[in-house]
Amino acid sequence: MNLTVRQTILGFDLVDGNTPLAVYRASEQLPRSDSPKPCFAPIYTASGKLVTEYRPADHTWHTGLYYGWVHANEANLWGGPWYLPETDKYEHVPDTHGVQRHDSFDEMGVHDGVARVREGLTWLDAQDQPMATERRTWDFEPCDGGYRWRIETAICPTASPLVLAPSRKSFYSGLELRLGPPFATTQAPAVHRCSEGRVGHEAIMGQAARWVSADGANGGMVCLFDHPSNTRHPVPWFTRANLLGAGLVMNDDLTVATGECLRLRYRMLVLDEPATAQRLQDEFSEFSDDARMEA
Repeated sequence: MNLTVRQTILGFDLVDGNTPLAVYRASEQLPRSDSPKPCFAPIYTASGKLVTEYRPADHTWHTGLYYGWVHANEANLWGGPWYLPETDKYEHVPDTHGVQRHDSFDEMGVHDGVARVREGLTWLDAQDQPMATERRTWDFEPCDGGYRWRIETAICPTASPLVLAPSRKSFYSGLELRLGPPFATTQAPAVHRCSEGRVGHEAIMGQAARWVSADGANGGMVCLFDHPSNTRHPVPWFTRANLLGAGLVMNDDLTVATGECLRLRYRMLVLDEPATAQRLQDEFSEFSDDARMEA
């Protein structure tokens, strides 16, 4: 593979020669009720299998691979309705949706065979007041059977502490991957597996694991790895037939104090064929030894 990144009017494209692998949508104009946020959509395997779904009709705020935070102080940085315990319903709450605003790309290029992007963002509340700054790093490199992502972020509150919390009903929030047809649907789900030996999204939902993979219904595989240095490692995971997410705040809210930063690191594999558990454990062990802090 010959991985490169090319800046575009939307953000950037990850390509293998002239073959597209992923599109990063940094500053697309979306409805405020979707809590606009940068995302990767589409994502393909090296041989062209589509992995993601972008803005499905019933959940237009699901946008491929993205960071979504259901409760960030008083703002909704996930999109869509909030679950309200007092009514036991999901309801759209006016004037609550914030924005993860892309500010700049500080670096974009290839170094020693690794395609690299460095990005700066600002979190805005529903009144467009800054809540936090964020710096993201994205590294992409070839690996056996596909390509490997290194994902890192540093989220730093601005004027006051930042409280992150999940949906009060289903408890999702954080790094999320919306899988799409033909890779996964509710009728033909992906087959999830985890480091602890559990199989199936129902068995893995809410359980702690070092990594979780998803085998596509028609081939291909993705796997997300939680770095041992991350807060609350190993995290519980949010898994459904067509969803895979790291549940950092699934069990409890998280407060980031002013003057501190929340640093998170993940690895993701995108492969043409499912890998063995031993291969994934080896990937986790290698990732665990990666002590770089670049965000």
